Amino acid sequence: MSDRSLDTRNRAKVRTIRDTLGSLQTAFDQGGVEALHAAHLASLASSSRYRILYRLLNLMIPMTPILAIAKDLDRLVGELGGSAASREVLAHPPIPWRTEMPENGQRDILSASVVFYGKHGSALTPLLLAAALDRSDLKMVAASHIAKIGPNVERCSFPVYAAAQVKMKSAGRKGVTPRALGWIAWKSERSIDREEARERNRASLVQAVEHVRGGGGLLIAPDPRERKRPWRQGIGVIVVSLAHDPGARPAYVVPWSITGASITGVFQLLSRNPLMRALGRMRFRQPIRVAFGEPVPVRRIVEQVGYNPAKVTEYLERDYRVRGL
Repeated sequence: MSDRSLDTRNRAKVRTIRDTLGSLQTAFDQGGVEALHAAHLASLASSSRYRILYRLLNLMIPMTPILAIAKDLDRLVGELGGSAASREVLAHPPIPWRTEMPENGQRDILSASVVFYGKHGSALTPLLLAAALDRSDLKMVAASHIAKIGPNVERCSFPVYAAAQVKMKSAGRKGVTPRALGWIAWKSERSIDREEARERNRASLVQAVEHVRGGGGLLIAPDPRERKRPWRQGIGVIVVSLAHDPGARPAYVVPWSITGASITGVFQLLSRNPLMRALGRMRFRQPIRVAFGEPVPVRRIVEQVGYNPAKVTEYLERDYRVRGL
């Protein structure tokens, strides 16, 4: 066989894998995680090369059970609401967690117009917060691929889009597995123009402000993918907008802190390997701690630092660090 024929066959193999991955991307882009899950199972059944790729990936990330859980989550959110759905998902596999509320302000935390803010942590963060807060009006500023999980999760989300290409090293939090998972998530949807992304993000922030003005609870994680960079200013924009017009009731900000939420431990619990599942149970010998600070009126914040969103963001980040959260 000539070198030209071998080169043609090799290019055909590459195209086959690319076509398979492209079909998965299209499935998620058009039909959310339910369509992605179906396309993933179909590709496992029909493509030997995809099966090899999946087995390599499965050494770190159990994709099939993760997709199944995400599909069930969207259905449960529609049936039970976000808080009850989150508690159901955390119970299977059993992921222990506990909530700590401040002595003052618990009533406002659970019922007032509140912007809850803190660090991303892991993929468990929104589930833990929704489960702990038990608010039917809770929504989140979320990465666009999270909002695309399904129609019910989308209704609870104000999506933000990447305005620049996401690299593997900055796609997730510390650790190979979270970064790999984050990179896969970002790559699973089609990119959009930078200016269009920024315009959509501005629109999502406006909608988020209106939600809080209407009495709702909002989750936002302003810390960037790259740990040494300052917090994103979206939270400052939201706080300043609410200070100008909080709505019918006062608006507050409340910090959260989550410790012990190991996403690697979750993957171990989902493994088919009994040894890995045992390691996962060991990681969660102590329950995850979900703690909230006392509510602070947004008016008090702008009285201290003014109405500049950048200054408000700097203040909140500095205060968060001083508290040791």
